[in-house]
Amino acid sequence: MIPIRKHRPARYGICAAAVFIALSLAACSLAPRYERPGQDIPAQWRKVDIGPAPLESDWWSRFNDPALTALINEALRDNQDLAQSLAKIDSAAAQAGVAASALFPSVAGAGQAGAQSVSEKAPNSPDYDSPLTGMSRSTTAYQLGLSSAWELDLWGKYRNAHTYLTDVLLNTIVGHEALRLSLAGQTAQTYFAMLALDMQLDTARRTLKTREDALGIYSSRYKQGDITELDWLRARAEVETARAQLHMITIALDQAEAALAVLVGRSPRGIVEDAVERGKTLNRLPSPPVLPEGLPSSLLERRPDIRAAEYMLMAYNANIGVARAQFFPSISLTGALGTMSSAVSNLFVPAAGFWNYGVSGSLPILDFGRNWYNLKDAEAQKQAAVAVYRKTVQSAFKDIRNSLTAQREANAIVRSMSTQVDSLRRSVEIARLQYDNGYSDYLTVLDAERQLFSAELQLANALRDRLDSVVSVCMALGGGWQDPRVSAGFPVDADKLRIRVASGTRKKAAEAEKTP
Repeated sequence: MIPIRKHRPARYGICAAAVFIALSLAACSLAPRYERPGQDIPAQWRKVDIGPAPLESDWWSRFNDPALTALINEALRDNQDLAQSLAKIDSAAAQAGVAASALFPSVAGAGQAGAQSVSEKAPNSPDYDSPLTGMSRSTTAYQLGLSSAWELDLWGKYRNAHTYLTDVLLNTIVGHEALRLSLAGQTAQTYFAMLALDMQLDTARRTLKTREDALGIYSSRYKQGDITELDWLRARAEVETARAQLHMITIALDQAEAALAVLVGRSPRGIVEDAVERGKTLNRLPSPPVLPEGLPSSLLERRPDIRAAEYMLMAYNANIGVARAQFFPSISLTGALGTMSSAVSNLFVPAAGFWNYGVSGSLPILDFGRNWYNLKDAEAQKQAAVAVYRKTVQSAFKDIRNSLTAQREANAIVRSMSTQVDSLRRSVEIARLQYDNGYSDYLTVLDAERQLFSAELQLANALRDRLDSVVSVCMALGGGWQDPRVSAGFPVDADKLRIRVASGTRKKAAEAEKTP
């Protein structure tokens, strides 16, 4: 007689678990295939020659001003907006880690000790005092065990959720790069504004001194009857005009210094007490040409704000897969392993052990449109992200056009303003000479001096604008921004994060990133 082989339930459980694991690993993704939104990109930069070399990351070194370099380095180290941005990277990385943990089983340990006593008078209660039953009203139980649960990701719900939060993390990282670029530009432009105000303050002081000296001479001549009271009053009024302008420039200069102190992240005492170091004067700073390198399409890869917008678009694309997965059944594996005994001393004997495992499933049948509306919301969010991405690209090329035009014309404006100032200085000398010799009235002198004072103030602004235009081009082109010196406190590897769990979707995204 052939013996009948007994099948062990545990063997069935192992086989079932293996099947479910294989199904989970081979699960599909319901997220749409990602494709970068099409853009009508120009073939070349408008009216600009292509430069021979890319922009360096520390573009501010072009100005060859140690004071400016020190201020920007201080800002990149101590600015509080950057500190907040790094904390946001840590938070986004932690959230992506939470999403990644949902892809794996959860295991929990538990222990329990308890005692109870039941009523003898309860309905249908046994005779606890009878020696035949051997039952006691009071019982004590001790239990130790492990429990595990794992929802199989058959439809890519958790993998797409992880992809979504990983793209949000990458958006946050690239947004930090954009903030650093913006902060460096703001620091440089505020520094140039401060130097322009220094130059204007020097002009106002020099003009005030000249007018005060002239007023002293005119006062003596008025007392002697050589000039009229009207000429003397006009001369005194021009002195006060220059004095008022001096006070207004002083206020603006103090505001610029305070703003620069906040940008570089100085303490409240430093903002109030510490002076901002100057380097070269405004008219001695070089205005080097900044010519873009490469094709305009490379702007899509260089500008951090464009890359950040695309990562957010990828995130919302993955979120559609999460919403779609809610329509399909969910299957979970559960299991427990432990010991239970009425005495602590017996907890670890073989007879006290217990185990169980199981499979559970659920299928949404009636939710009154909740999952459908969630899907429509996810699709609408993606469409909004597409619009944001396209608007970001449009704004980037607007910045390029404006900044390149401003840079090209800024030199011409400075040349014209310098010639104007030289001409007006000579006209003031001639007007004073003619007035002193009685060939013209004092109004001619006043007009010449007013024009010169205004032109000198405008020249300082033109010099500042020329330097600002260089900064604007660097920021509009993304500045060639790569700075490995600063990283978040949370361990983040941006390159590894680009490798997605859902390989099919992410391969398309990687191809889209490499293709202009």
